[in-house]
Amino acid sequence: MVWGVKSITGPVAIAVAIALVGCESKVAQCNKLIEVVNQGQTISQNIQGTDAATMEKLSTDLQGLSEQIQAVELEDETLVGFRDRFVKIYQDLGGAAQKVGGALASLNDIKPNEEGVEKAKQLQTDVEEASKVGDQAAKDEDTLVKEVNNYCGGTAPEGG
Repeated sequence: MVWGVKSITGPVAIAVAIALVGCESKVAQCNKLIEVVNQGQTISQNIQGTDAATMEKLSTDLQGLSEQIQAVELEDETLVGFRDRFVKIYQDLGGAAQKVGGALASLNDIKPNEEGVEKAKQLQTDVEEASKVGDQAAKDEDTLVKEVNNYCGGTAPEGG
């Protein structure tokens, strides 16, 4: 017996091996999350225009992305927190896009009268509020991408 290790090694090694069988490595979990989150970059790069239909499609795509991110199964509690924050960010961005799309669609229905002027002012307010939400969500996303990159130790590609 050298240093008493031989008597402990067998049971400890078996216990560790059993515990690791059901666990994915941090790197593998990071990569799973990053792979899905990076689809957000593809969505934003494919936006063509700022009309109502484009904003509605963006909203739908971002909602779908948030659902895909939510479905990523993670065991690492820190990554679970990151995942949940990404879900909220993309839901916020999708909601902002939906609000802008709805406002743009409503512009076609405005009549050139006093009621129409009031409606246009309200739509402008709605778009400004949605833009603030979208801007904040984009800043939050940038911050979160950096946090994920730091936590995952360089396994995360830049962008998000």
